[in-house]
Amino acid sequence: MVRAIVTLLVLGLVGMTVLSLLFGVLMPLLIIALKVSLVLVVGYGILWLVSPSDAEKVRDKLNSIKEVR
Repeated sequence: MVRAIVTLLVLGLVGMTVLSLLFGVLMPLLIIALKVSLVLVVGYGILWLVSPSDAEKVRDKLNSIKEVR
């Protein structure tokens, strides 16, 4: 009984440590990715307002990249 409790405690502690490290590394990367995507979306929106033909060229270029994969 005591062995089972100690095993569960150790597994819980190991799990909490792994999750802490995982979120400690991944959350900053996720925040950076969200910031970069927001900047790109705003930049594309400004490009679309200023020069719709250039925005269409960018969209066509991105679509051609997707088709190659």
